[in-house]
Amino acid sequence: MQNNELIQIMNVFAEMVESRNRITDGRLDKIKAYLKVIIDGMLERGVYAYELKKMDLDLLISSACLYDIGKLFISEIVLRKPVRLTKEEFDYIKAHTTEGETIIDKFASSTKGNELFFQYAKLFAGNHHELYNGLGYPRGLSKADIPLQGRIMAIIDVYDALISERPYKKPFESDDAFKIIMDGAGEQFDPLIVDVFLEVKDQLIKIG
Repeated sequence: MQNNELIQIMNVFAEMVESRNRITDGRLDKIKAYLKVIIDGMLERGVYAYELKKMDLDLLISSACLYDIGKLFISEIVLRKPVRLTKEEFDYIKAHTTEGETIIDKFASSTKGNELFFQYAKLFAGNHHELYNGLGYPRGLSKADIPLQGRIMAIIDVYDALISERPYKKPFESDDAFKIIMDGAGEQFDPLIVDVFLEVKDQLIKIG
């Protein structure tokens, strides 16, 4: 299967997840646009540039569409709950990270010649809720032990959640969202990537 055809098919699966969560505002396109802006900013500033230059960046950005694919197996009742989740529900929804890895492994085993795409996708799916201080999930990784994909997507995922309307919350103003990310540097988020994130804020705001 050619990369373009594969990416189109994977986008369809990812959009299915978004629709189950009643998110239809082009969120995945925004996620990929945020990712490109941040990666370009990192390269320009020499932040983890050595690691990034070893990657196929077009494929990396395309693979990000699958980062939340594990929510396909999370109950819609929990996904659409209009109030804060209980501890039990939150523990249950955490499984979307490892479920995502499992789904991606199944995709990878059924296609040939697309190993790198799925390798990137799996790193996004499994690590975007790891925290820099080691208090995240599913494995409690910290600092550089968290794959770079996870460290970048952790910031994007929180930023997107903050500025978006959800059944349980109104959107935050952009300035408030950026302050929350800034305050999480060194605890939730890799501080070097946060610095880049803040420096490219105008480009991120334009994306919406």
